[in-house]
Amino acid sequence: MSRSTGAACLALAVVFAGSWCDAADDALTNEDIVKLVEAGLGGAVIVAKIEASATAFDTSVDALVGLAESGVDDDVVAAMVKAAQASSRSAAATAARKRSGAVAPASAGRDGSARPKAIPGSTFRETLSSGGEGPEMVVVPAGRFRMGCLSNDDDCFDDEKPAREVMIAVPFALSVHEVTFEDYDRFAYPNKVDDAGWGRGTRPVINVSWDDVQQYVGWLSAQTGAEYRLPSEAEWEYAARAGRTTKYHWGNEVGTNLANCLDDTCGDQWEYTAPVGSFPPNGFALYDMHGNVDEWVRDCWNDSYAGAPSDGTAWLRGDCRQRVSRGGSFFDNARYLRAADRSRIATGRRYDNVGFRVARTLAP
Repeated sequence: MSRSTGAACLALAVVFAGSWCDAADDALTNEDIVKLVEAGLGGAVIVAKIEASATAFDTSVDALVGLAESGVDDDVVAAMVKAAQASSRSAAATAARKRSGAVAPASAGRDGSARPKAIPGSTFRETLSSGGEGPEMVVVPAGRFRMGCLSNDDDCFDDEKPAREVMIAVPFALSVHEVTFEDYDRFAYPNKVDDAGWGRGTRPVINVSWDDVQQYVGWLSAQTGAEYRLPSEAEWEYAARAGRTTKYHWGNEVGTNLANCLDDTCGDQWEYTAPVGSFPPNGFALYDMHGNVDEWVRDCWNDSYAGAPSDGTAWLRGDCRQRVSRGGSFFDNARYLRAADRSRIATGRRYDNVGFRVARTLAP
């Protein structure tokens, strides 16, 4: 939108003779937005109200259809979805901190300010030396899990076997979402990477090779003075399962509107990529571990887990011209979204259904 938030806030103050930009009211609902539209207010004014207020929006498919039928324009609906995502992320992070007794660490940067602490469930962003912040990160706890094809999974492939015990000895941080165009464009420059015409901003970056990702994590590490990297395959699966042994973090059935995958299998509204955080998070407050885009990890490809590390580190032996990707995508059926499923892609290839998320090593 062309109008600034500041100008829109001023317009709200004039129209309502109040101070919406300076004080919080009751949480906005879908019905409130429809009333504002029916009153003839423009989209910029309504978006400013959303950004300045607490919200309690219903952004289910049926609710979004109802908003469209009521004449609510796309910019307003997008702002509602963004606000709902932010509220969901905040609630998930708060719940995780309450479970662990954690306090969120301070943001850190190259200026010597406090570094994030390894407190499971706590979240942080780190300041970039060039300006802005890096991806939002959440601390994943240490733990032990069984990796690969488990006994309750009848959709396994041979490359998911044999299942084995893996120990993640120390906490690490993982990006709450897949890295977005907004994140990646700070490294490259706007519009360098093709978005296939589906949109940028909070959609996951696509059309990036494993080699491209190595340049990004190197840049992010230099910008923050911290060690950013791709997660190992074991770290990825441990984080995706979030303490569960089911096919998906929510159970053994793909369900409806829980992930973005092919056709009507998942029952979601998205034909291609979805804005990150469009579906509920898992028990570690991570979003889109199943579906949306396939995610690069650090490991070289091997046809089975025979001889694989059991300490959570990346397996850097095998066919290193091909690296592992995990999680499935909007282009895949539900079988390929399972926590155990794995794929291989040549390191130099770029695809419109493949992205990534970043890990960060934490100090003791």
